[in-house]
Formats: sequence, structure tokens, C-alpha cells
Amino acid sequence: MKIKNVVFDVGNVLVRWVPQDVVSAFFPQEKSPQDLTAKIFKSPLWYDLNLGKLTEKEALKMYSQQLAIPELKIEELMIAIKESLVPLEGSFELLDELYAKGIPLYSITDNVNEIVAFLKARYNFFNKFLGVVISSELGVLKPSPLIYKHLIDSYHLIPEETVFIDDLLRNVQGAQDVGFHGIHFTDAAQCRQELRKFSILTT
Repeated sequence: MKIKNVVFDVGNVLVRWVPQDVVSAFFPQEKSPQDLTAKIFKSPLWYDLNLGKLTEKEALKMYSQQLAIPELKIEELMIAIKESLVPLEGSFELLDELYAKGIPLYSITDNVNEIVAFLKARYNFFNKFLGVVISSELGVLKPSPLIYKHLIDSYHLIPEETVFIDDLLRNVQGAQDVGFHGIHFTDAAQCRQELRKFSILTT
């Protein structure tokens, strides 16, 4: 069956997401920036932010209490995190090329409301999607089948005609479990090559 639709993840597919680099720069005295990164960005608080259960302001206060870091410092860290979300090499160009060809484009992203607002203000790639499913709005994270099925049902997609792109293999497998084709993203050049296999791109 011919592929008609392409679904993009956002973090580490369209924009760079490496919070440990920002944490390392912000806390140079930290002996284990990897551990501190995990305490912030792999914590129940972070997942609640991604599920839309908390506002960023509420989370900042809770992080400050839990980690004994001044709230202003955490706030400055979150600003720096947003600023670090720069385009990945070739990804915006790939998206623009698909958009110019008239291929229906969609997105599923595990994300925080305030980060999405920042990205929408900074870049215009969300305007190229016919539909976007955001975890913090739906209250569901990948790879739950519910998040993929929400996109399918909301936009009347046929999974077998749709390819899903994500940098995390578990999310690709989750999409495949509901019938999507999948591309495990490593970089734009590799993704372009995979899209050629689906005859979506010829160059």
C-alpha cells in the first residue's frame, strides 16, 4: 500500500534535545551532571509536566524544594533549555521539501505546554502540520497506543498509509503496533534515505 502521510516527532527529530549539555553548563561544579539531569528530566515531575498535570511555574517551585536549588536558578535553566532547542541539521529542509510536495504531514510529540508555546513562537514548522497531538494536551505519552490512535481517529488516517518518524525506538515500535510504518531517526540524511524506500522522496 502506498504511503501517503508522514508523522514527525519533534525532539531530536526536528530540534535538538540534549538537556544534559545545558545542565553541565549551568552547574559546572556538579560532579555528576548526568545524575542531576535525570533528577530533573526523568523525574515524576517532568512526566507530569509532559502529561499536562502541572504548569511549569508549579514545577519550578517543586523542583526547587526537592533539589535544594534556588527557584530562580531552575527558572533560568528552563529558559536555557528552551533556547537550546535549535534545528537539527537538514531536518527543517526535509520537512519543507515534503510540505512543498503536498504530502500530508502530522506530528506526535511528548512535550510540555510552555516548550510548545516557545517553539511555536520561535519557528513555523508547526504550521506545516495538518494535525498535531501533544502529550500535555491529551494527557498520554508515547508509546501508549492511545496517543497514536488519537491521531488516527482525529484525522481519519489509514495506519498502513502512514509512516511515523521518532528518535526513540520504543516509540517507533509503539507506532508499528497500531499499524504505522516506522523510521527510527538518527539524522536527516538517514531519514531521507528511509523515506526514499517508501517512494515518498526520489532524491
